[in-house]
Amino acid sequence: MQKTDVLVTVIEMARASHGFTPTGALDCISDLIGRQDPEDVFYDRNVEELLRLGACIWSLRQGIFVSASTRIVPPTRTR
Repeated sequence: MQKTDVLVTVIEMARASHGFTPTGALDCISDLIGRQDPEDVFYDRNVEELLRLGACIWSLRQGIFVSASTRIVPPTRTR
């Protein structure tokens, strides 16, 4: 699957409410890590990427990342 196709599919699934909850996503990531073969030469890389994905979901869930457009910025005072 090409990157563009992945993004389009993700967006379509989200709009149709077919995504995981944050907790469900973290459970899924945990399961995926558990399925990795420690003998695989890509084990460390794959697990690290999955952990980073989990960290992203956790951060979003905790509201750590806030887009610039949603920040409340006090109006500038002029004298």
